[in-house]
Amino acid sequence: MSTDIDQVKAAFASYFAALNSRDMAQIEPLWVHDDAVTQVEPNSEVITVGWNGVRRNLASFFGGFSELKIVVADGPHVQVVGDVGWTTSITPADGKTTGGDTVKLRVCSTQVFERRGGVWLIRSNIALPTPQ
Repeated sequence: MSTDIDQVKAAFASYFAALNSRDMAQIEPLWVHDDAVTQVEPNSEVITVGWNGVRRNLASFFGGFSELKIVVADGPHVQVVGDVGWTTSITPADGKTTGGDTVKLRVCSTQVFERRGGVWLIRSNIALPTPQ
C-alpha cells in the first residue's frame, strides 16, 4: 500500500508530465476547480485566484510555447499533514516560444495538494524564477 507521500509524489509526477504536454485537457483534471485556488507562473506579476483565472493563465502561458521541456533537478521534497500535501523542487525549463525565441528558465516551484475523494489535486502552484 502506498503512503500519502508516495501518492503526492505520483500526483506531482502526473502534473509535470501534463505540463510538458502543454495540453490543457491533461492539466485541468489535476486541479481543484473552485474560487480559492491560486497560481503564480514565472512571468506572473500578480497572484491568480480562482479556477477560471488559473485556467486562463495556464492556457495563455502554455499556449505561448511551441516547445517546452521542464525537468526536475532537485526534489520533489514532499510533506503531508492530513489531507494537505506540498512539494518543493527546482525545475529548469527549456523552450521555444511560438514566435521562435529560445527560453531558458530555472524555477523554484511549490505545489500545494489537497486530498479530495481519495485523489490528490492541486490547490496552489507557485513557480518563481531563481537567480541565474
